Amino acid sequence: MPNEKNKELVKTLKDKFSKAKSVVFTDYIGIKSQDANVLRQKIKESDAEMFVAKNTLIKVAMQENKSKSMSEAEKDLEGSTAVVFSFSDPIAPIKAIFEFTKKLEFPKIKSAIIDGHYMSADRIAVIKNLPSKEQLLGQVVSGLKSPLSGFVGVIGGVQRKFVYAINAIAQKKAVINNV
Repeated sequence: MPNEKNKELVKTLKDKFSKAKSVVFTDYIGIKSQDANVLRQKIKESDAEMFVAKNTLIKVAMQENKSKSMSEAEKDLEGSTAVVFSFSDPIAPIKAIFEFTKKLEFPKIKSAIIDGHYMSADRIAVIKNLPSKEQLLGQVVSGLKSPLSGFVGVIGGVQRKFVYAINAIAQKKAVINNV
């Protein structure tokens, strides 16, 4: 029979799974406590949080959410597992983890669930190179703006050439009238 502490932990995990935009499963063995605190701070800066619990409790919380992507991720819950829940930008905590692993080679990402889709460690390695949401939106706006700017330039060029032609005709007539 499960104790009250475990029931509360499962309830908390289930709530976090339902609210999170992305969930990353990492292996945290080998991380010193000081390094773990630094990693937690980096993850917290990206509006996410790292949670460590027993795999069985994580699996129970995932099974209660009844999601196909959750059931796919269950196979990755072996060994020690830390779960990173992101509540705003789904990619930012992944980038923070990869940035951290450049220094220590830990933690290893096992898998993730991003916007309800299961991602293996290989697919996540590709995602880490994507620009942030704000950068992507800026690129889209810039891409939409450039044809409009070119069109405005063309329209302005026609008017400018028309004014130059009228001015040239006026100057020619002025020279003819003065002669």
